[in-house]
Amino acid sequence: MDNENTRQVADDISIWKIFLTFLKIGFTAFGPAMMIETKKNIIKKLKWINEKEFFEGLALAQLIPGATFASLTIYIGYKLKGLLGATASFIGFILPSFLMMLLLSWLYFKYQNITIVTILFKGFGAIVLAIILNAVFDLAKTTVTNIPTILIAVTAFLISIYYNNIFLILFISTIMGIILIHPKASEVKEAALSEKTKIQWKDPLIIFIILILYFLSISFNHELLIMSIVFFKIGALVFGNGFTMIPLIQHDVVNIHHWLTLNQFTVGVALGQITPGPIVITSTFIGYKIMGFIGALAATLSIFLPSFLLVITIFGLYRKIKHLTWVTAGLNGLIASFVGLMSIFAINMGRHVLVDIINVILFIASFIALQFTKLDTKRVILFGMIIYLIIYLTQMI
Repeated sequence: MDNENTRQVADDISIWKIFLTFLKIGFTAFGPAMMIETKKNIIKKLKWINEKEFFEGLALAQLIPGATFASLTIYIGYKLKGLLGATASFIGFILPSFLMMLLLSWLYFKYQNITIVTILFKGFGAIVLAIILNAVFDLAKTTVTNIPTILIAVTAFLISIYYNNIFLILFISTIMGIILIHPKASEVKEAALSEKTKIQWKDPLIIFIILILYFLSISFNHELLIMSIVFFKIGALVFGNGFTMIPLIQHDVVNIHHWLTLNQFTVGVALGQITPGPIVITSTFIGYKIMGFIGALAATLSIFLPSFLLVITIFGLYRKIKHLTWVTAGLNGLIASFVGLMSIFAINMGRHVLVDIINVILFIASFIALQFTKLDTKRVILFGMIIYLIIYLTQMI
């Protein structure tokens, strides 16, 4: 599908449909598997954009600060239906994880005991790990297809082991892409012909005005304002996946402002991992602890607002330069590196969730179901949780 066809399809898409589609994705998108869920629905099922456009959005999301998959979601919505489309895709995507985290936060801080949550989700990590590993396989099939891309993916993987610095990984992957990858002439020509749009400044201006109004609206409460500024700063300054934000959040929330104890913060991070969506949904947990529902809402909005502002501001310029040969090669290098980054993420997660034979079996069964059967992610999660709860309750009897 070329860009002309994509624009024709976008004309027939309603804002409500965009919201419902990303709401569905938001319920089943865990960790890096968010990308595969989005790709499966947006490209394969609905055919709203093509695979090349999808990976261009992913590359941009990697290049700017903020949660990568939230930025990708905003990019797709904006590409389809402008500012309203970006708003619908973002709200739909983040709403399920926000509501789940809100409920879990209420349970934890009301009873100060996470036992019930632990029982319900002890085996959940094994299923999520299978989803993530399946996502790594699916991504590798389409992006790591030759020696240069394999070399870049392996390099990113090795750097992550010895020196997990997202800036260094992105920089090296981009340079390797420029040096090693030679895009096809037809690919570059297609991009150049299809992106003759003018850079628009109206939408970024609207977002900037909304941003000012947002902070003015919460300035009545000093603690709420300080908290929102802290989360906005984190969202605006930290690159990479949500795990790169966690140390900075801990520094501000635990060490400087003492809003949470270290133990409470650890619980929040754990809940961020077992709920769908970006791990920085932990901000909802922290905001709830500080000021209840209004704090949860403000913290969540504040950490994602920079992504919204940056994607829409850079969108036009990005479409102008992405057809350049060296830009195309660099973006391909970035995309290849993502396979390495996801692989190390899966390995690190496996160390924490594969703690007994039941979890190992559940992980293997879930992975086989995802790879070799027609079961979708939702059914694998549902059946896996039912099987785990039956085994768990049987052991208790």
